[in-house]
Amino acid sequence: MEKILGGLIVALLVASPVAGFAHEEHGAGASGAQTLTGEVVDVFCYLSHGEEGLGKKHGGCAKKCINSGLPVAIKVGDQLYLASMADHTAANQKLADFAAQQVTVRGTVMERDGQHLIAISQVEKTQ
Repeated sequence: MEKILGGLIVALLVASPVAGFAHEEHGAGASGAQTLTGEVVDVFCYLSHGEEGLGKKHGGCAKKCINSGLPVAIKVGDQLYLASMADHTAANQKLADFAAQQVTVRGTVMERDGQHLIAISQVEKTQ
């Protein structure tokens, strides 16, 4: 009975629309490869501390927050782009050393329900 129940659960998960959601939706709202230039921010401080959560004076805190796994984004003008890497890994490790600095990133920009994300393929500090 346990084998039948286990098999049924696996079959339901495989057939479930939730199981394939991430990749079926992959690319929905994507606008192709783009280059963005903006500040690397930790989202928590940006949203909770206002202007004090931005800029070089906040760099040490931003780096600590990004290194601890809090969400990281690129702020371009008035738009915030949540950041991930194009290979589906978190951008934290790659972006932490650029906290509170201007960077130029290249990647696929996606938008859904008012949220923006960039899946980064390249990052460099802006001179």
